[in-house]
Amino acid sequence: MRITSGNLKGGTAKTTTAVHLALGLARSGRTLLVDADPGQDGAVSWSQEAEDWPAERCIVIAAADRNLARQIRPMLDDYEHVVFDVGPKNPNLLQQALSLSEHLVVPVRPTGHDLAELGKVFDLAADADALSPLTAELLLVDVDRRWASEREARAWADSENFPTMRSQVRHLIRFAYARGTAPDELGDYEDVLAELYEGDKNR
Repeated sequence: MRITSGNLKGGTAKTTTAVHLALGLARSGRTLLVDADPGQDGAVSWSQEAEDWPAERCIVIAAADRNLARQIRPMLDDYEHVVFDVGPKNPNLLQQALSLSEHLVVPVRPTGHDLAELGKVFDLAADADALSPLTAELLLVDVDRRWASEREARAWADSENFPTMRSQVRHLIRFAYARGTAPDELGDYEDVLAELYEGDKNR
């Protein structure tokens, strides 16, 4: 499976999503996690901080320049799974990652400000899908079920024809403090991964 965790907006749990999905995928096969975020402490530093990172099963590399696709494409056949962690405000890097992916997961918090940039993301996904099949779906993160924002975000996404995953990631302390760890139990990301596997079977 080849997945991009990407959004043109910063602060939407893209790296948290990429790391959890990569760790989950690594259970079933050798996985490459590509840190394509040149401006942040992303997946590479996360894995270096984690004392129990499964380095033999989940290899993490940095590839955050204009040669991303050229660098990674020859490596694809060496891995069962590939996950791209793409930084914000860099449509070129996102476009290159999408050219090598089967799924785009767009983490987004259910607030009006965070939803504003999604049209550009889905335009890039549509361009990539025209060349090679790509599914693109929103993943609502940092969801507090005490408020109506999750229902409102889903209704808005539906009105804009933005597909949204059934799964969601709750506002939990475990995710806020996950950086620098390699959890065996993925919490809500178990459901996200199961939904992606289900989508793969239906492709």
